[in-house]
Amino acid sequence: MPEKLPKSESSVPALIQGIIGLSSGLGLGYAFWHHIGHTPSLKNEATSNNEKDRLNKAFSALQKEIDALFSDKADQLPNESHQILEIYRHLAADKGWQRRLFMEIEKGILAEDAIQSILSQFKIIYESNAFWKTRFHDLEDLSTRLRKQLMQKNPKDIPLDVSQPLIVIAKSLGVADFLEYHNKALKGVVLTETNESSHMIILARSLGIPVVEGDENIIKKITHNHPLLVDGEKGQIDIGSFEDLVQIFNEKRNNRTLRSSFKSGEYKNLTTQDGVKIDLYINANLTEDLAELNQSIVKGVGLYRTEIAFIKRNNAPSVETQANLYKKILDAAGEKPVLFRTLDIGGDKIIPQFQSIHQPHKTKNIQNWRAIRLTLDRPMIMRQQLRALIKARTSSQFPEHPLYLMIPMLAEPSEFIATRQLIELELSREKRIGSPIPKEVKVGAMIEIPALVHQLGSLAPLVDFLAIGSNDLFQFFYAIDRDHLQTFHRYDVLSPAFLMFLKHIQEQAELYNIPLSLCGEMASEPLEAMALLGLGLRKLSVSPGSIEPIKKMVLSLNLKNFKPYLQAICQQMVTPTTLTEMRFGTSTSLRQKLKTYAIDHKVI
Repeated sequence: MPEKLPKSESSVPALIQGIIGLSSGLGLGYAFWHHIGHTPSLKNEATSNNEKDRLNKAFSALQKEIDALFSDKADQLPNESHQILEIYRHLAADKGWQRRLFMEIEKGILAEDAIQSILSQFKIIYESNAFWKTRFHDLEDLSTRLRKQLMQKNPKDIPLDVSQPLIVIAKSLGVADFLEYHNKALKGVVLTETNESSHMIILARSLGIPVVEGDENIIKKITHNHPLLVDGEKGQIDIGSFEDLVQIFNEKRNNRTLRSSFKSGEYKNLTTQDGVKIDLYINANLTEDLAELNQSIVKGVGLYRTEIAFIKRNNAPSVETQANLYKKILDAAGEKPVLFRTLDIGGDKIIPQFQSIHQPHKTKNIQNWRAIRLTLDRPMIMRQQLRALIKARTSSQFPEHPLYLMIPMLAEPSEFIATRQLIELELSREKRIGSPIPKEVKVGAMIEIPALVHQLGSLAPLVDFLAIGSNDLFQFFYAIDRDHLQTFHRYDVLSPAFLMFLKHIQEQAELYNIPLSLCGEMASEPLEAMALLGLGLRKLSVSPGSIEPIKKMVLSLNLKNFKPYLQAICQQMVTPTTLTEMRFGTSTSLRQKLKTYAIDHKVI
């Protein structure tokens, strides 16, 4: 049983600090601890044939259980989530996993112990890699369910009271367990180990279930059956009496209902209250994300992450396969531009078909050997993708439109020059074999490494456009690791230092007359987007689900009034007088001041 949180002397509900919001929404319920794991029995008396027979029956039962569980949710989930469930279903039926288990059983151990042994082996292999660690959670979930089929009952399970709303607390939670809780009375999830790319988080967002992540040392003190209020939007957990939490829940819900009641309507162009035109684009991973392009204010795809097609496959897609996919994207976008980011693989995004490339000697992953750094060292990977993109543009419905390419993780202009040379090689190859080529290829640079900012004068004559990748730029600006809680919340994108750095980039782009956009997650949050507009950015690329909130913010914002205010508070927060009054560890974030401004000036 988890250690209890100390009782507060006040009757006011306590707010647990250091929480990250992963899926927005409000959830009120009682804490339910989800337990996973199995201790090997150390028995050595089972025969291999008997244990293999037990395991085969358990696999068959697991398949039926997964099929039934997923079929119940089919109508509630978008297509992207269906694909996640299919990946999970294929993992449950993976022959390689079954073969490994049978090999363990042949050593003379029980099937339960074989499952734990294989799981432990995979954990050692993948726990040091952020990308594969999230996929490991799916295997962990399936292993637990397979053991339950063998044992019929997990002795560690706490009886589940389905008559009351649940806030499930877990180290991690797999897809099947999440959906099973959702079939009961799930109102929210609290995790101590996951990240935003996990399959469970994507499903939670689709189903509107709030999810937060917090430090294990704090979360483990929450007692079973204790009333909790989870706020996925703000990244908060309130703990107190159920009656007090109901009052907080109603206040938060009413505030958000009032905020969302603003009717933005349909517009051909999006402008602020004082008439400043703002261009909105979407970030896309899959063809399903392109549905938002039907809105007239959405100008195109400001970032298409091409590596997603690789992640979903067990083998490297051929040039033809890639070309067909990119053509579908272009045809779905019609006459609106699509900015394809070339492969950003490597680092924490290890893709199965390139595992041997990234770890040729079974050594630890090189954290930042990724994106253009990896593909310039392995140019055929890049050339095959370029070949596919060229074919896709020339065979699309609008072959006369430009092909837009965006190069990630550039640190020096020489890397951009080398990439353009590869593009020219592929264009020359297509000409030589008599194939058509795009009438125009526009190539842009992503600003994700601070070093590149100080070389924009040299880069300017070479590029057609610039795009700020705020996720990586912020990480490298403050030398933090966004996958670790200890540093994730230490600094804020709304700090004066980072905002002034973005302002410098905007001024440099304006000086050299280069089109500039921002396509990181920063643009998808209304408060952060408001700050970006105040800095002078006019092109934002956001997640599809953020179009409506950003639209409401823009329509209710007067930039003429806001710009001087933003500049004034940036300068105020970094004056020696202000800094000396601040305690160590206090952030210089402008977040609260910007929230106050938005409330006072009725910015949605």
